[in-house]
Amino acid sequence: MTDENSLMIRKIALSFAMHAEADPIAGRLGLSEPRILREGLPARIRTGRCGHIDIMLCAQGIDPVHGVDRIGTESAALTAWVLAEEHEPDLLINAGTCGGFECRGGAVGKTYLAGGHFLYHDHLIPIPGFKELGEGRIPVTPYGAIEELLAIESGPVSSGVSLTTNDHERAFFEREEVVAKDMEATAIASVARDLALPFMALKTVTDLVDHPEPSQDAFQRNLASSTEQLTDHLERLLRFLAEGRTLGELSR
Repeated sequence: MTDENSLMIRKIALSFAMHAEADPIAGRLGLSEPRILREGLPARIRTGRCGHIDIMLCAQGIDPVHGVDRIGTESAALTAWVLAEEHEPDLLINAGTCGGFECRGGAVGKTYLAGGHFLYHDHLIPIPGFKELGEGRIPVTPYGAIEELLAIESGPVSSGVSLTTNDHERAFFEREEVVAKDMEATAIASVARDLALPFMALKTVTDLVDHPEPSQDAFQRNLASSTEQLTDHLERLLRFLAEGRTLGELSR
């Protein structure tokens, strides 16, 4: 039986919530123009090659009714499933922006690699068994080589469907020592787990959850600059992988 950790990474799928997060790295890599991922979905895919690997970059697309990026866990899970099933990548990467926590060293522009567990902070089901299902708590595969390559920290990522935060969620973040709050990663991690697909998440801070400034104001002001930092890390990561790597090399 072949050990999957010894197999070379040949195909990488990149999953983004927003076109503003996805377009800069697509431009740097010279990927194709966007095309429909599947008829009936707003998601768009761009493809190309980087060294020894095929790249499939997908954004969740523009909602046809509201005219904005279709962010959130529902669209993230659906898009990731279609992307994985149709293109069969060796590795799925979710990249995007997030809220950070000043109390745990977070700062605007700081990038994290998901570590520990992927969590949901707003799936509240106070029934035994369902409570645990609601929290997600999906184990993260440690990628020490990537953390070292990019000189970044890792920690728990928690996903939910709101940009703003309530008192219950703040207590949850403290208890779980969450370093990144986003709206997609755990939903995509759930799909990757079900499909036994290697997965990692890279998140760059746009706003601080524990800062008095409204998250929406900081997010809009910092999106472009934080995405530039994210793009720098992504390009370095992809060019490293393009040299020819196995999954086992990433986990050392």
